[in-house]
Amino acid sequence: MGSDGASSLSPFFAKSDALLLIDRKEGIRRFLRNEQRKAETLCDMILKSGVDQLVCGFIGEPERRTLRAAGIDVRLSSCTRSVDELATCSYDLPTA
Repeated sequence: MGSDGASSLSPFFAKSDALLLIDRKEGIRRFLRNEQRKAETLCDMILKSGVDQLVCGFIGEPERRTLRAAGIDVRLSSCTRSVDELATCSYDLPTA
């Protein structure tokens, strides 16, 4: 979260404080806290969420491999872009 309370992309996968799930078809957003702030905890949250795509600022190789093996399309982006912009252009972002 930014200092203004807005959601923003974390530059550190393992230390990310939450996972923002966006269902573009339904227009639904769900915010899941990553209380432990560990990469494996966040990976588990992502796998259990049922998402098919992930956008992140950085992701370690073991986590990337785990998520890609589960069929999740992992993309990278600059943390300066808004969450709304990332949701709109996610398929144009480079793969991790």
